[in-house]
Amino acid sequence: MKGAKGAFVAIVCLWVAAGCQQGLAQPLSIFGATPDFLLIAMATMGLFCSRQTSTVIGFFAGLLQGAIAGASLGSYVVTRTVSGFLVGWFNAMEMDANIVLAFIVVATTTLVAQFMLLFLTAPPGIGRFVLATIESAVYNGVLAMPFYALLQKILDPPRRL
Repeated sequence: MKGAKGAFVAIVCLWVAAGCQQGLAQPLSIFGATPDFLLIAMATMGLFCSRQTSTVIGFFAGLLQGAIAGASLGSYVVTRTVSGFLVGWFNAMEMDANIVLAFIVVATTTLVAQFMLLFLTAPPGIGRFVLATIESAVYNGVLAMPFYALLQKILDPPRRL
């Protein structure tokens, strides 16, 4: 994810994810598991970029998430920035990314980001928060698979010989 094309894709993806988070997250919840579209976008795009780029994407995802939630903006920015850095760091290991890896990375990123948020903000009903986080991590991982396939088509088009 480099250059103007990568920046454009990142901006559009974060913008669409923020809109989906605002309008679709609650209607799409299943048994209390609510998707976090900004985390899905941030973690999936992080598989295509460097640590620095992934960290910047995480920062803006946290900024948008905090603005949408109308809550502790700093907590969301810190947790998403650190999560973006970790995804970029994972990407630096140069593993062959695929749909299954996207599921694992997004689910793990959701767990890490939400548990960091747990320690920074201490929400009421910690047991429910932990259960909802685990459910949302699986849900986010499932939603990340088609998003990863779409990004792969856009950012890594197959070469024809």
